[in-house]
This record gives sequence, C-alpha cells and structure tokens, in this order.
Amino acid sequence: MTNGSFNVLIVDDNEMNRDTLARRLRQQGFSSKMAVDGREALSIVRNEKFDLVLLDIMMPEVDGYEVLQTIKTDEGLRHIPVIMISAMEEIESVMKCMEMGAEDYLTKPFDPVLLQAAIARCLKKAPTPVAEIQPPVAPIPLPPQPSGQRTVLQATTTLTQKTPAPTTNLPSVDVMPLDEVIGRIVNSGKVSRKGYRHLSNSLFHSLFTNRRLTEHEFSQLNLLFNLIQVGQIKIVD
Repeated sequence: MTNGSFNVLIVDDNEMNRDTLARRLRQQGFSSKMAVDGREALSIVRNEKFDLVLLDIMMPEVDGYEVLQTIKTDEGLRHIPVIMISAMEEIESVMKCMEMGAEDYLTKPFDPVLLQAAIARCLKKAPTPVAEIQPPVAPIPLPPQPSGQRTVLQATTTLTQKTPAPTTNLPSVDVMPLDEVIGRIVNSGKVSRKGYRHLSNSLFHSLFTNRRLTEHEFSQLNLLFNLIQVGQIKIVD
C-alpha cells in the first residue's frame, strides 16, 4: 500500500503550521487538504473521505475539543484516526483528548521523525482503502479421504478443541495501578529508577494476570514514552 492512497486533513488556524505539515506530508507521499478552523474542518470531513485528521487543540470559535468530540461521536466519522496537535505546555489538554478518543498527539514545533511515526501508528489501525482490497482466493478442494480417515485440518481442529488453553497463575502482588503510575510520572515531569521499577511491575502485572491492556492504558503508555523521547519528562537517578 502506498502513502498516496491515504488522504490527510490538516486543521490548524496558524498558516505556518498548516504549510509545514502539508510540506512534510507531501515529502512522505501523502495527499492532504487544509482547514483553517474547526468549523471548516467539520464541513470538509463530512463531505469528503479522509484516512487521518491532524487536529490543533487551540482554535477560535470551534476548537479542537469540539471537533474531536463531533468526529468520535458520529457513526460515519468515528473510524477516522485523529492526531492532536499541541504546544509543549498543554500536556493536560493532550491527556484529555486521548481520553476523548484521539489516537495520538504531536507537539509544536513538529519533529519530522515523530510525525512520521505517529502517522504510521494510526494508519496501521485504519481500514484498507476499498480500491486496494483484493478479492478472496477460492479455496483449493481437498482430495477425498478414505473412509474412516481424517484430514490433517480435522485432526488438528479436534486436538485444539480438546486441549485447554494454559493459564498463567502468578502469585498475588501488591502493585500500583498502571494508570496511577503513569499519571504520577507525567505530573512530576521526571522518572527515577524507582519510578521505572513501579512502571515495570505494574505493566508486568497487567500483561500477565490474564488481563489485556485497555485502549486507555495503551494511549497513556504511548504518551509517556513519547514525552520521554522528546525530553518533556526527564530521567533522573
């Protein structure tokens, strides 16, 4: 699948930011369209098809919160991934947007590597454009089996049905909830070795006690590691 198959809507009231994003998207082979405010963005996204929205938070009249809420509560639009755009000091706003359904975020000024990584993460979750969906391949008929014999597929299916899935029985461990650990690190703006231990213990406990990470926890982890990568959260001894 080529990047040109995807269409991105850029929503920002700052002309320089719009032009910068459009240029970098063009360099990566994406098609894009721009909206100067939230009202225009909603009008465009309802009338054209987009695979991704890059959405600024702070805009006059209809801001990024309202646009995000409208997209994520509309059955016809909620499938579109949204990456929020914020200044470094708007971390609390970013957390709010992630809870409202945003898939990712970018900080200003835009880092081209982080931009590319965020877009790649979101487009991996996006459905394949209809034009690129290949027709299903007809199954190859199996030769007839002698009476009383089973195919390998039938035998494997029977074995799988009779074999119970292994369970992980770990001892009960008193650990801090994962979202609480991440929240403390983000609020403090730094992480120590002790903080890393708490994070590792909470993550291990969440993954290996017969429970999957929630979408909210995935978003929090993604936010935390990105903040560390861009230096917003300092690593201390």
